[in-house]
Amino acid sequence: MAKFDSLLFKNNFVIGSLSYSDRYPGHEQHARIVVFVATEHNPESKIPMIVDTGAPWCILVPDLADDWGLEPVAIYEPKMKINIRGYDFDGRLARGNIILQATSGDNLRVQATFFIPELMPDEPWNFPNFLGLDGFLNRIRFAVDPSENAFYFGPSY
Repeated sequence: MAKFDSLLFKNNFVIGSLSYSDRYPGHEQHARIVVFVATEHNPESKIPMIVDTGAPWCILVPDLADDWGLEPVAIYEPKMKINIRGYDFDGRLARGNIILQATSGDNLRVQATFFIPELMPDEPWNFPNFLGLDGFLNRIRFAVDPSENAFYFGPSY
């Protein structure tokens, strides 16, 4: 890791890195890039999110959106529809700041756009949280070293 690590930091491509997990809790059957992120409201509490370059936005469990105090974004339609793993869901877009907490280097604070599914009362949410391309991954620089389970990140400048 030292050679790859030093090249990325030396060339100012990234400011930090963190170790990622290969498995999402409760969805262990498939390998994923799972990073743990924190919110400004509670930086000590980290939640798992799958890095998904195919997701149009970050997708967040509805209960977490309420806990994080995420507010709907006025520039978007009040309600949106998105297909998640073959199922259509209505929901809303919201923005909030999340923190990638570095195990090496510096943390990165990013304003992210989240799709928050609208559920019926007592309807369970059986999907993971996702870090999507639009509204998050396209706002940062990132690289992955799968031999070390390292996720490198930096501002997009």
